Amino acid sequence: MILSAEIILPVSYLPILNAAILIENGRIRDIGIKDEIINRYRSHELMEFKDAALMPGLINLHAHLELTALKGRIFNEDTELMHWILRLVDEKKATSAEVISSGSEKGITEAISTGTTTISDISTNGESLYKLKKTGIRGIVYKELLNFDDTKALSYWKKAIEDIESLRKDETALLSIGISPHSPYSVSPRLLGLIQGYAEKENLKLTMHVSESREEIKFISEDKGPIKDIYLKRFKWDKYKRQVFGDCKSPVEYLEKEGLLSPEFLLVHGVHLNNDDIKRLARKGVPVVHCPRSNVFIGVGVAPFYNLISEGITVGLGTDSCASNYTLNMWDEMRFAYLLHNRINDKKITAEDIIMAATINGAKALGLDDKTGTIEIGKEADIIAVRFPKRDTDICPVRKQAPSEPHKTCNPLKDEFSNGVYRDLLLHTVPNDIIMTMVAGKVIYQKELKDVN
Repeated sequence: MILSAEIILPVSYLPILNAAILIENGRIRDIGIKDEIINRYRSHELMEFKDAALMPGLINLHAHLELTALKGRIFNEDTELMHWILRLVDEKKATSAEVISSGSEKGITEAISTGTTTISDISTNGESLYKLKKTGIRGIVYKELLNFDDTKALSYWKKAIEDIESLRKDETALLSIGISPHSPYSVSPRLLGLIQGYAEKENLKLTMHVSESREEIKFISEDKGPIKDIYLKRFKWDKYKRQVFGDCKSPVEYLEKEGLLSPEFLLVHGVHLNNDDIKRLARKGVPVVHCPRSNVFIGVGVAPFYNLISEGITVGLGTDSCASNYTLNMWDEMRFAYLLHNRINDKKITAEDIIMAATINGAKALGLDDKTGTIEIGKEADIIAVRFPKRDTDICPVRKQAPSEPHKTCNPLKDEFSNGVYRDLLLHTVPNDIIMTMVAGKVIYQKELKDVN
């Protein structure tokens, strides 16, 4: 199969004009000028996307698909994180399994139809694994665990490991299982140690909500605040009296003490990271998931995106759930992140930074950068076709002078062209502009697809 488009945005190097991609056995086998690729591989089917760009599929590093059905039901302008979590628990209990299941399917459909090719999902029962498997999308399903009572850690873990091992039997080449200890304040040290030991032995990835709120920082550093007064009492975990955090001043310091920080540990949110935390994460190679819309929705603050990437930390993007967001559309997340951080950091954040966060950085964070995240020969073909904004099919003034080959060196003119492509796609792409989503060479979504032989 050959895919051709007016522009290919490989992400790993400059955009290519009037180019094509050869795909064989689910992998990218050749990239070059359209006419040359077509003439070289005459026997292959051609899919031609006019007035469109081909680019790597988007990677959503943090979602809760099972909460899609709760969209719009928990918003309150005065809601704090602990009250929001407790209301979430009540709303989920009051919602039937059928509605939850249907919501998950709708969330998956929205993600795929807006260009997501890899999703990292947190699931209480692992059901999303089977729903995702039906679609052909790539991803990791993290089994969520939470229990802060150390006296019950072993019995809780025995049941959890049964569920995890059952899920692992249904892993595929595209979908794998991980574990998500919910947060430092909802998983006891003993349970955390059991999880870590198993994950290390079985080479499973971990993800955790960390440093999301000031309440979390206060609880860990001072043993005070609403987590202790409200949250733990609600789950009857306040009877657990052992001093858990010692002299640790932050969740990151505590997790380092417990030996969790590593490139296999995916830290979610990181809104309230201090300078020492950031240096710890950089030293340990820990990737971070930024969920800007969810953080603003709940009112916990804004993560230090610029400081993190300045320290060389891999930062990707996640939508979180529709209980704290309004879409699972990564374009909405990217656009919000760009506008937010461009203003906060005095225009130091570029559109390219944001699109990289949603593609190659996401792949690196999941250890999948040898398979996906960029359009390069040898990688699996996780590719989306994005129509140019109808208002202006001429992406930028220097379009006709754009590079026609995948040069890896730059000059000012090529940089101007490249910046224009990234910025225009980021600012103006809407769901209707996604005309094809492909994973490992298989089209899993298409709209107005036209084959030209």
